[in-house]
Amino acid sequence: MNNKDLNTCISCNRPENVVPLVSITFAKNATWICTQCLPTLIHDPQKLVGKFENMTTENPPDALN
Repeated sequence: MNNKDLNTCISCNRPENVVPLVSITFAKNATWICTQCLPTLIHDPQKLVGKFENMTTENPPDALN
């Protein structure tokens, strides 16, 4: 299996053979995020605008802090 066949983190693009990944969905689109980038999704999701299909600066998810 080569890296193009591996799932990768939507934030840092590291593959699943390098970091643990968590499956997530946004607007009915499934993707992956690594455990090291998960705090960004939780606390500063605006940094991920443009990486998720259908997420724009007009509709970013609210930060929880």
